[in-house]
Amino acid sequence: MKFTQLLMTTAIIIMPVAGLLGYFYLPLESGEIRLPVVDGCALHLESCTVDFPQGGSMTFEIKPLRPTSTDPLTLKASFEQMLPQTVGARFKGMDMDMGYLEHFVYEMQQQETAGQTTLFIGNGGVFACSNGMMQWLVLVRVRTGDGMRYEVPFRFETIWQG
Repeated sequence: MKFTQLLMTTAIIIMPVAGLLGYFYLPLESGEIRLPVVDGCALHLESCTVDFPQGGSMTFEIKPLRPTSTDPLTLKASFEQMLPQTVGARFKGMDMDMGYLEHFVYEMQQQETAGQTTLFIGNGGVFACSNGMMQWLVLVRVRTGDGMRYEVPFRFETIWQG
């Protein structure tokens, strides 16, 4: 009887730890690079630029500025000196743990390439009930032609208008 309890307790402790390790380390082994949250930029007020470790940069913006939690958002990613194959975005609430809004992964479409600049545009939104101001992360996922994958988090806020 005690052996069964010890086995169950051990399993209860090991399962969540293994899940967390898998979440944090397996994507990194498969070639994804998670960049830190872009500091010094409030995406709800201005566009934000990030440099990639392998070269090139991305400027990301959402419109409208100062969005409400129910506003449809226009997502725009402009790349300098790199040519992504796919660009997508997903959202995560910071004030309320709503998990990632995985069922809302917004794929952006390539609009144009001019010189060394490539533009992707898409639509998205958080469409969540909230009171007052809410903090969000938008995780921009970029896959390049050579197989590199990046995840770039930006902070922004929505306000509630009732």
